Amino acid sequence: MNKIIMNKTFINKMMLLVLFAIFFLFSFPVDAQEKYTLKNRYPQGTYEMRLETDMDMTIKIGEQIIPNRSNQTQYQEIVAEPIEPDGSQQTIMEIKRIVLKQTINGQEIAFDSADEKVKNSPLRLMGVMVGLKVTTTFDPNGKITKVEGIEEFLEKHAQTLPKPALDMLKKQFSGKALTKTLDVMHEAMPKQPVAVGEQWKSENFSEIPMLGKVKTEQTNTLKEIQLVDETELAVIVSQSRMKSDSPQEMNMAAAKMMLNSTEIDSESAIQMEVKTGLVISNVTQIKMNLELETTAPNNQVVKQNVSGEGKTTMTITRAKK
Repeated sequence: MNKIIMNKTFINKMMLLVLFAIFFLFSFPVDAQEKYTLKNRYPQGTYEMRLETDMDMTIKIGEQIIPNRSNQTQYQEIVAEPIEPDGSQQTIMEIKRIVLKQTINGQEIAFDSADEKVKNSPLRLMGVMVGLKVTTTFDPNGKITKVEGIEEFLEKHAQTLPKPALDMLKKQFSGKALTKTLDVMHEAMPKQPVAVGEQWKSENFSEIPMLGKVKTEQTNTLKEIQLVDETELAVIVSQSRMKSDSPQEMNMAAAKMMLNSTEIDSESAIQMEVKTGLVISNVTQIKMNLELETTAPNNQVVKQNVSGEGKTTMTITRAKK
């Protein structure tokens, strides 16, 4: 009998203990999800970056429809300098190699800056970009504040490029223009610590090379935290819409070309080391629609539409010592 009473007493105490624990747990606000501070940075060192763009496009000129497939791969080296006492940092990026394949109406042309066999390719002008060095300055929060090296590079190759193309590139790819353009990664980062599943949005207006004045709207989500080889990786999904209705000159030759409107929708999956801030991959799906018109020397105006879908894949790895 005493044994039964003791068992009942023990069970009652356990029930009270459980009820007390439940009461205690829900009596105070509890943040069940850890929040993460995400800033895009480069730990000091040397990195190898591979950037591949694969696009299927349709070019419509009047009633003529021209299918176009383009694949471009850039190989870059990035040297990240030590972070300064004020929190700022500089990186030096150099383009080492460009590989390009383009198929227009079923005809394929190719170029590889590392292959002497294709030095006479119609795409060989792209080889001018090999050797380009760009110095980028970041503030303590990872925002790009300065881009240097483009103007000097274009001056160095002034004799290589047609004057209309050179003038257009100088205007479109100035350090000031690129500072805003390349800061897209900073815009995808949250300004405050975020938990898995949390969203943040941004909206900005900027001058983007070749596209002109563009409004960009972004919705970003911290999708998950992965653990890979004992390294925490934040996976950020970023949905973006870029739109511009302001005409933009794109004169590359004697004919005058105007870009009248731009719409680009994209969705990116970004992998980033939580501890260091290093973005190790960025895969972006793209849909685009451009409205252009070309005025020939005889003042004939030809309207064009360029629409397409594609993907860009960027990976960054630490260079082997």
